[in-house]
Amino acid sequence: MADSRDDDHNRGLPEDRLAQFFLDNAAICFFSLNEDGKILYGNRMACQSLGYTLEELASLSVFDIDPCVSRKAWPAVWARLCIEKSASFEGQHRRKDGSTFPIEVVVTLIDFEGQRYSMALTKDITKRKRLHESLHFTQFVFDKAPLGIFLLKDGGVITNTNEHCSKYLGYSKEELCSMNVLDIDCGIAPRDIEDIWRRQQRLGDIDTFETVHRSKDGSQIPVEINGIMLEFQGIPYSVSFVKDISERKAAEAQRRHIEAQMQETQKLESLGTLAGGIAHDFNNILSAILGYAELAKIVAPAGSDTHKYVTEIASAGQRAKELVQQILLFSRQGRTEKGPIDLRRVVNEALKMMKATLPANIELIVISPSDLPPVFANEIHLHQIVVNLCTNASHAMKPEGGRLTVSMSGTVIEEHDAPSFPGIQPGEYLRLAVTDTGCGINPETLTRVFDPYFTTKPIGEGTGLGLSTIHGIAKDHGGMVKVYSEVGIGSTFQVFLPVATSEAIFPVELASGLPGGSECILLVDDEKALLDIGRDFLERLGYRVETRASSIDAIKAFAINPGKYDLVISDMNLPKMTGDEMIRQMKAIRPDLPVILCSGFSERIHVHAESLGVKKVLMKPVIFRDLAQSVREVLDNCTLAH
Repeated sequence: MADSRDDDHNRGLPEDRLAQFFLDNAAICFFSLNEDGKILYGNRMACQSLGYTLEELASLSVFDIDPCVSRKAWPAVWARLCIEKSASFEGQHRRKDGSTFPIEVVVTLIDFEGQRYSMALTKDITKRKRLHESLHFTQFVFDKAPLGIFLLKDGGVITNTNEHCSKYLGYSKEELCSMNVLDIDCGIAPRDIEDIWRRQQRLGDIDTFETVHRSKDGSQIPVEINGIMLEFQGIPYSVSFVKDISERKAAEAQRRHIEAQMQETQKLESLGTLAGGIAHDFNNILSAILGYAELAKIVAPAGSDTHKYVTEIASAGQRAKELVQQILLFSRQGRTEKGPIDLRRVVNEALKMMKATLPANIELIVISPSDLPPVFANEIHLHQIVVNLCTNASHAMKPEGGRLTVSMSGTVIEEHDAPSFPGIQPGEYLRLAVTDTGCGINPETLTRVFDPYFTTKPIGEGTGLGLSTIHGIAKDHGGMVKVYSEVGIGSTFQVFLPVATSEAIFPVELASGLPGGSECILLVDDEKALLDIGRDFLERLGYRVETRASSIDAIKAFAINPGKYDLVISDMNLPKMTGDEMIRQMKAIRPDLPVILCSGFSERIHVHAESLGVKKVLMKPVIFRDLAQSVREVLDNCTLAH
């Protein structure tokens, strides 16, 4: 066929031969087909692209080289070409080895000497397809990247974004591409954009910083941005890769909160240790004051001025004792027994102390019915509730002042009230309400007022423990706390405490008729005043008393004649050897020895007392009535045991 083609070239006119030469050597594939789809002609490039010789190609049809066209479909293809005369499209060709490749086709219908032919020019577009697929994949990766990508021009103009940007900001891509970065970034100002642009140009590398983006709904999202300056077709762009760091920021805030809690806890533990030490020393002083006051009441004539004076001293000492008990409670060393308590009495005593600290421009109003039943509670805890609530109310009314109202009333919580009083059982309760006319609390803060360590007070004026402590006390007592507040009007805190089923317990004064005896008692304490008071009082009750100022001396005296002593009364905190260790050594000599341990705080005494077989534990300052009754109780129980 090649030879005959060359012969035809030689026989034709020079112009025809030149045209045929151009066609044969064209850099594009050329095919000529008849109405039946048979290949009438294919140039050299067509043969090369398909892997056929000229003779082989001339024996084939379009169905052999185009996998997209079948003999059945060809008539419809030809008919359409006859109507449209020309067409361009993308298709596929199949090589001699069976492999396929994409092509771009331009086909034209030609009428020649009464016959119709199709002339097809095809081009292998494999490289273009690969480039397109690569660009398509790149765009796919760009759109599906798990972080936001912004393409910015100078001045912060957004020119392109990916899908993640729309997802976390709530804007469509079209909306974002019509905006400036200032429209979404509330952490930067216009001058900052210029600074960032210059910085990225200067760095020529990744520029990392944090800012805050604002979504379409107005919510703020903390983000980390990795930006880099790139140039495309001579135009500089800033490409920003944006990562939502909300979870990281929340974790950091939580970590800081935990660290602050730990620091506060460590501070409170240190303060607690200090408070315990102070309480011990102070209780020794109070023991002397109360002891001598009670001895003076015994010898002073009833109704005399002296009797009245020492009664007031004893009363003041009792209040000081309660204050020390609050310190011990703070240091978690106090005891918290509950019993029937007259709430009116506790409130009145607390307010009596509060009046001295309230500013003159705060009016105090107390509403206290006389027929209130007792509550089952711990007196120190009740005192703490009143003082904390009144102190907070006072702070809320600074500096203008206002009206502080403390009211008490009985109430019954029914089954149908349960939704309004979650966590407590139906029944009778006393309601303690503290109302102020201060600044009030906004709704957002109101939801956090009972959180530990949360406070709105300036640094140094509050630990954030007051209201959380009150909440914990109320819950521990089977009650609850409710709060109502309006900004600019004031706040009301209501504490609900369950009513006691028995009569209230009232403090008792020293009276005659205290139990006594004739047994021998060994009294051990490193405070001389307490030894003198204890010996004086116990001897007045008929006991024989020996005193020792150190545990070492006490052990020596005891070892000489262990059977001499019917009872040992000892302080816990003794120098050189503690009271519990002294008792342990004495009991090694005489296991049935009756013992009463005394202490100004209970960090260790209640841990070791039971294991030592100690019969009674008394907390300083010890009231004479308690001491007399405890001594007689321990001695009588020992007598019965024997």
